[in-house]
Amino acid sequence: MKASQTFLAAVASQVFDRYSEAPVRAETTLAEKFLRTGNLKAVTSTVDPLSLVQIQGGVPRIRTDHKALVSIRDLLDKQGTVEGRRLLDYFNDAPFGWSQDTLRYLVAALLVAGEIKLKVSGREVSVNGQQAVDALRTNNAFKVIGVALRDVRPPPPVLARAAERLTDLTGDMVIPLEDEISKATVKYLPQCQHRLGPLPEKLVNLGLPGAEDIRSLNQDIADVLLTDASDAPQRLGAEQSDLYDRLKWAGQIEVALKQGLEGTVREIQRHRQDIEAMPRSGVPGRLYQNVEEELQVVSDRLSQYDFGKHAADLNTTLTTLQARSRDAAVEMEAAQKDTVREAQQDLQRLPDWSELTQEEQSQTLGQLDQLVIQGTPDLQGLKQLLGQEYVIASRVSELKKHIEQLGRQRRLQRLKDEKAQVEQTGQTKGSRSLSIPAAVTSSGQLESLIQQLQKVKEELAMYREIEVTIRIEHGEH
Repeated sequence: MKASQTFLAAVASQVFDRYSEAPVRAETTLAEKFLRTGNLKAVTSTVDPLSLVQIQGGVPRIRTDHKALVSIRDLLDKQGTVEGRRLLDYFNDAPFGWSQDTLRYLVAALLVAGEIKLKVSGREVSVNGQQAVDALRTNNAFKVIGVALRDVRPPPPVLARAAERLTDLTGDMVIPLEDEISKATVKYLPQCQHRLGPLPEKLVNLGLPGAEDIRSLNQDIADVLLTDASDAPQRLGAEQSDLYDRLKWAGQIEVALKQGLEGTVREIQRHRQDIEAMPRSGVPGRLYQNVEEELQVVSDRLSQYDFGKHAADLNTTLTTLQARSRDAAVEMEAAQKDTVREAQQDLQRLPDWSELTQEEQSQTLGQLDQLVIQGTPDLQGLKQLLGQEYVIASRVSELKKHIEQLGRQRRLQRLKDEKAQVEQTGQTKGSRSLSIPAAVTSSGQLESLIQQLQKVKEELAMYREIEVTIRIEHGEH
C-alpha cells in the first residue's frame, strides 16, 4: 500500500507538474474574504495563503510576478476573454490541478492588482466592489463571468485629476489610486442620488430649468454604480469631465435652494404671475409699469442654468417687487375709498333718490361704506382689493336698479292718488318745480337732467295745463 501511494504521488507530480504554483486548497469563501479585506495592509496569511500581497516601501502591493498569476495572465493573453467555467476547468486539469476555490482567490488578487476586468451581465467591472464580490463568491456564480486582461490602466494624471475632483465633491481626501477612487465614488454617488432625487420635480414646480438634466444625471449615476464605479477614474479624470461638471452644478443648485433660494424664487414667480395677470389700467397698471424692467431681468435670470449664482440679485429683486406691491396696495385702498364716495354721490344724483326716505338714504349709503375693506399692505392685499372692486361695482349697480324700481313704484302710486284727486276735484292745471345746474359738465349729469325732465313729463301728463318752474343752481367759483 505504501509503495502504491509513493508511486501515485510520483505520477501525480509528473502529470500535475505545475501544481506547485498554487499548492493550496483554499476554503470556499477565501476569494470573498480577500476582496472584502479592503486594506491590503490588513491581509493575513489566513486570507492570503500564497502570500500574494507584499509590502514594498511601506506600500502593500500584489505580487503580479507570482507564477500562478503569470500563468492566468498568459492564458488570457492568448485567448482573450475567457468564461469562468473555462478557467475553472483549465486550471483544475493537468498540468495544474489547482483547486477551483484557489483559482477564484487568484483571480480576485489579479482584479485588485488592476490586471484584469470582469464582464458581468454585459458590463465591465475592473475594481474591487460588490459586483466583483458577487461574481467571485462561489464557483457557480463565477462560471458565467467573463475574465479578460485590461487593455489600458488610467495614467497617473487621470488618477490625480479624478482624486482631486472627488475630494472637491466629497470634502474628504481621496488618494489618487484607482481602487480608492472607485471606492470613494461608490460611497458618494448614492448620497447624491438621495439628495438629487426630489430636485427635478422641485425645479419644475419653481419654473426653473434643469429638471431633465438632473434626471439624466441620476441615470448616469446609476450606470456608474452598476459596475462599482469601475470607470470612475476615466469619467472623473478626463481633462473635461462632463460627469464632474454636472455633479458640481447639481450640488450647487441643491445647496442654494436649501439655503433660501427656493423660497425666494417661489415668491418671485408668484409676484410675476400675479402682476402680469392684473389689468393694465389704474393702480395695477401703474404697478406693472414700475416693475416691468425687473420682471424682464428676473425672467431672463431664472431661465438660465446658472440661476443659483444670482441668489443675492434675486433677493434684491424680490424686495423691490414686495415694496412696489405694498405701495400699490396702499394706493389701491385709498382709490377704493374714493370709488365708494363717488358711487355714493352718483346714487344721490339719481332722479329717484328723492323718493327714498331719509332713513332709507342713510341705510343705502351705509351699505356702500361697508364695502370698503382694509387689505394687507402686500400683493395678496392688492389682489383682495382688486376683487373687491368687482363687488363694489356689482353692488352699486344693484342699488341703482333698486332705487329706480322703488322710485318708479312710489311715483306711480303718487300719480295714481293724484289722478284720483284730480278727477274728484276737476282740477285742470298741474305745476312742478325743477332745479338744474347752471352748467352740465358730464354725461352723467346730462343723463340725470333728462331723467328729471322725463319724470316731470310723466307726472303732468294728466293735466290739460302745466306749469314748470325751473331753478338754476349756481355753483361756487
